[in-house]
Amino acid sequence: MTPEHNLIDSVQEQVRRLSHAVLDLLFPPRCVVCHRPGAHLCADCLAVLPTLSGPLCPVCALPVEAPGICPRCAARRPSFTRVRSGYVYEGAVRRAVLAFKYNGRRALAAPLVDALSAVLPPPSPLPDALCAVPMHHLREQERGYNHAKLLADELGRCWGVRVLPGEALRRTQPTTRQVGLSYQARQSNVKGAFEAERRFVEGKVLVVVDDVCTTGATLDACAMALLRAGAAAVEGVTLARAL
Repeated sequence: MTPEHNLIDSVQEQVRRLSHAVLDLLFPPRCVVCHRPGAHLCADCLAVLPTLSGPLCPVCALPVEAPGICPRCAARRPSFTRVRSGYVYEGAVRRAVLAFKYNGRRALAAPLVDALSAVLPPPSPLPDALCAVPMHHLREQERGYNHAKLLADELGRCWGVRVLPGEALRRTQPTTRQVGLSYQARQSNVKGAFEAERRFVEGKVLVVVDDVCTTGATLDACAMALLRAGAAAVEGVTLARAL
């Protein structure tokens, strides 16, 4: 990315944060979980978010009865090296994610990623870059933003790692929503749905960012596209893990 693009991104981020601050002054936010005024996600609700604890599959982060790879990853190893998640997708986390994705609560990106960073330390060594799971351009226009990109931007800020531009990884097919689909259906739904641009990813260790890992099918398809374009290795990080 050129210095000009970095400057534009920095200015846009500052404008976005300033606009959110002004809106918060004019219309004080309420906690998305308990509806108490004062914050988009209050300290009391943040303190009781259900963290993901082990033993976990070292590949897909699914809770397992005994340490080791889960049967699904043992039968078919995903393209990503591993996925790490901070929270269980239930209760307050689920309510916050749904509001963030579908109710226009963009300002939740910062407190959610701050919470994630508190329970999920950055990898060592740090990756070369972060990459958001892309939305199809028609769906992004409909929603008005890509929630995964907002999370990636905030995580990049916390970790001090740059985020690849949108053209680095694109969703080329308007896939069906994954909610309610089986593992096999999810894999078929996203198969071949992503394309990566070699000039952005070749030789790089990348972390793909999304909100929730359910079966890992989307992250797997993204990793496959990035590796095909020359990435050295791909991991996944999500705010939450569905059980």
